[in-house]
Amino acid sequence: MKITILAVFLALVITSTAAAELMLFEHDNFNGRRFTANDTVSNLAATGFNDRASSAVVRSGAWQLCDDAYFRGNCVTLQPGEYPSLGRMGMNDRVSSARELGGWGGPPPQSSGGGNWGEGVRVVLYSGPNFSGRSHVISDNAMRNLAATGFNDRASSLRVEQGYWMFCSDADYHGECLTLGPGDYPHLPPELNDRLSSAHRIRQRYPYNQNPNWGGPASRPGPGDSRQR
Repeated sequence: MKITILAVFLALVITSTAAAELMLFEHDNFNGRRFTANDTVSNLAATGFNDRASSAVVRSGAWQLCDDAYFRGNCVTLQPGEYPSLGRMGMNDRVSSARELGGWGGPPPQSSGGGNWGEGVRVVLYSGPNFSGRSHVISDNAMRNLAATGFNDRASSLRVEQGYWMFCSDADYHGECLTLGPGDYPHLPPELNDRLSSAHRIRQRYPYNQNPNWGGPASRPGPGDSRQR
């Protein structure tokens, strides 16, 4: 009986650790009231925490924070870590919606030898797994709806040549979303396989081996950066 209880306890601990979690704080340096999210919050108005967050902690997952409800306006994406001041990224007392995007994709395989990597901001979608079948290239910073391209709900694999991209199962960046970095993805996960309907470049570059530096010059969007509106 004790062994069974211990096994259940450990399972609960593992589950809670793996679950995505975002903590927002009313003041800088994690002071004041706190709001915890484990799932999508489309509008913080109902929580009493709209336009109140000044610092944040991401315990797991990659979270997108936007200054308008329903993930509109200016948005930033945070990896796991502590963010003592959201003011550095222009989001102090402005967060109105938040959602977990999924894991970050890995770098390109070492065997790629450069190729077209880094030559342009491009995503190539393929209708079959392992980069087979028809292909469709996304060269703009955003594709709000793939319906007009004839490639809606058809992608089974993809290649990200540069930049970090958010891919969603519904138009206008709604539904199930996943963030992927430069690399080959021969199989899309079930939530996006034959379901991809919109794509948006979040960031041109993002270092793999260090925490984000939102306050530095490199963190400011350049002329080519696109923001959700």
